[in-house]
Order: sequence, then C-alpha cells, then structure tokens
Amino acid sequence: MSDKSADPANSRRHHDRTPGSPADRSAKTAVPDTFPASDPVAATPAVGTRAADMTEMMDASDKSNVADPTMVSARFQDHVTAKLAVEKLVRDLPLDQRCATLSEEGGKTTLEITLSKSDKDRAVEMLRGSGGDLSL
Repeated sequence: MSDKSADPANSRRHHDRTPGSPADRSAKTAVPDTFPASDPVAATPAVGTRAADMTEMMDASDKSNVADPTMVSARFQDHVTAKLAVEKLVRDLPLDQRCATLSEEGGKTTLEITLSKSDKDRAVEMLRGSGGDLSL
C-alpha cells in the first residue's frame, strides 16, 4: 500500500514551495519593511530614517538628571572590582551608569558616583559590601 494518494486534489500544497526549497518570496519582501519597529521609515529624505538622531542618543557627556544630587567616592584594589561594584549599583539601587566615573591612580581604582541624597546610605553600604574603601 502506498502513502501517496493517487488523487492530486487530496495532496497538500504549501503555496509554491516544494520540500527543500527556500522560504516564500513574499515573506522575504515583508521583513525589511518591518524591522525595527521603533525606527519608522521616514516620509521624506530630509527627515532621515531614524526616529531620533543617533548622536543625540549616544551623547556620553549627557549626565542623567539627579534630584538633590550628592557625590560618593570609593577606592578599590583593582579596576575589575570597581566595575563589578558599578554593575551592582546599577542593578540593585538602581543607578544610571552615566553617573559613575572610574579613574585609576597608583594601581588603585577610584569610583565616583553622583546620586540622590535619599540613595546615599544604601549606596555606601553596597560599596562597602563590594570591597570599597570610603575613607578618601
């Protein structure tokens, strides 16, 4: 007994595809016009294709606005420990990473963060827990 039906009306058809052939051409043409959703295609060439200017989005000098700011500094034995402390603050406090500055001096790394006064006590506790020396 054969698996194939003799009647072609009973056989399943998947558009114009056959086993081993590439995906539908219609699917390939739809994809470029749908990605990414946050960047709509501009109506005129003068506007461009981005919803926001890339240089504006990547401006490193733009510090996050912190209400009632204060500065906390801590010294770490090495750069890696200081970076891990910044990651912990960003994740758990939360802290905008643009408010943190790392500098190396004499083989040690100094971390300076700008944050609101209401978060200062928690940040100091987290920095001490990460191995930071706050007696600068």
